[in-house]
Amino acid sequence: MGASGGSDEYTPPRLSRLLHAVPHINVTLHRVNDTFAPDSPVYLESLGIIGSIPGAWLILTLLVLLIYLLTRCCDRKQRPPKSITALKITLMFLSVLCCGAIGVGLFGNDDLHNAMLQSIQAGNQLAALVNTVKNQSSILEEAMGSRARAPLVRLTDALEAPVVNQTALGTLLRALSALRNNASAAASAADNLRRPLAALNLDAFMKRLWVWEAARWGGGMAGWCCGGAVCVALLAAAARRSRRALLLLCVCALGGLVSCWAGAALLAAGAVSAADACLDPAAALAHHAPHRLSPDMVHYYLSCKVSRENVLTAELRNAQRAVVAVRQALAVLTRGAPQLFNDPGLQPALGALGAGTGEAERALVSLSGALECRMARAYFVAGARAACDAGLQALTLQLLAAVAAGFLFTAIVLVDSHAWIYINTKRSGTGEEQAPFLSSGSSAATRSLPRPAPFPNGKPPSYSAAVQLMDLTLADSHRPRSRMSGSATLGRGATGGGAGAAALGGAATLGRAHNGKYATLSKQCKTLESNDFY
Repeated sequence: MGASGGSDEYTPPRLSRLLHAVPHINVTLHRVNDTFAPDSPVYLESLGIIGSIPGAWLILTLLVLLIYLLTRCCDRKQRPPKSITALKITLMFLSVLCCGAIGVGLFGNDDLHNAMLQSIQAGNQLAALVNTVKNQSSILEEAMGSRARAPLVRLTDALEAPVVNQTALGTLLRALSALRNNASAAASAADNLRRPLAALNLDAFMKRLWVWEAARWGGGMAGWCCGGAVCVALLAAAARRSRRALLLLCVCALGGLVSCWAGAALLAAGAVSAADACLDPAAALAHHAPHRLSPDMVHYYLSCKVSRENVLTAELRNAQRAVVAVRQALAVLTRGAPQLFNDPGLQPALGALGAGTGEAERALVSLSGALECRMARAYFVAGARAACDAGLQALTLQLLAAVAAGFLFTAIVLVDSHAWIYINTKRSGTGEEQAPFLSSGSSAATRSLPRPAPFPNGKPPSYSAAVQLMDLTLADSHRPRSRMSGSATLGRGATGGGAGAAALGGAATLGRAHNGKYATLSKQCKTLESNDFY
């Protein structure tokens, strides 16, 4: 992959070169420049085409699933129990595989988060260098500018007093002029050091980057965990053979399928663009990072290759020469002015200028270390290695996991749909539905009728028992009517014999009707017995 951890040299990882080799084409299928250029519409168009490949596969998959469901939703053919068992086992196996792919995605998401945190830490160290340059340049400008004005005025007033030794006075005046000019030059150089970096606020940028990365990590973890929850629920639903649960989880798996392929589209475009940037991250940051610095300046500090004199280092040398000249002039004034002039304000002015010069020298030491390109490059290489080596690997791992999960969710939707459509029998103790998908009202009503209760000993009654049962039924139905007929006959016999004869005729007719029913039932029982129904 990259260079060793202790080296300041950056080598693009093999994965970066491999992804960079992916053809960058436009809508006319012509190759375009593959150099990282996020502000170029042509380059963004090529990334969009790379990301559209998983999107096109998603559309094709949804079309195939639609056709499959249209062909299967009206299938009412009963399936043997063994086929349903095979579907359950297949669905459980696919769910386990999908859980494994989602676990790989979770690992890649967490690994990418760790790599980004390392890059952000390196960026914070670069931000600390920038803050050091801005702070120390402000201290230098204040020591040689605003704080030196009052002592210079007091020193000028003291040297205006009349003296006899004009030669010594001329030497002191020249030293005072040199001190004033060089202090002004040092303050101007400090302002030139601070001004280009005034608009550069790496601290705020790193905080925003950390918030974005935290949101990306949290969203990725939530998405992968939701997919894993669907797979685990599919395992439980397949084990319990719950038709309603399988129907609901089929819809959830369809949503997971769409999410995986949409995520794969974003990850594919992101991985290729990151690989393009990782070939030369210094040039990418110099030309496309959100800053107002000169690209030559940024490239100088990130690559530490001196192609021309850097503006900041040139201003640093100017400030160093000016402060050295201030120190020399101040030494001349400190030796000669107290001997030539007896002014009580002379010594405090020289002391204030000496303290300011010492503070400026210390600021220059800090600036020399902060503006050294090797330190900035060391931080940059550490961050680039974390992002382009471990980060790009984790991004590619998530891409592969999303593609694998997309294929597995497709298979799960197919098998799950096959399963819940054909699960149409209800076992005792389960909450499965009876009617198949889209069954008619009459067939559903017919299948929803309760089954007859089983016989006590597992066998139907014998023929003789059935005949005895019919005799008892006929006797029970005839007995009350015979009593009524007898009572009527006795009652009417008291009044006249004609009415009694009529009652006896009615009783005879009723008996013949019952005998006819008895003969019919006996014939039906014999027919059933001959057909071996029992």
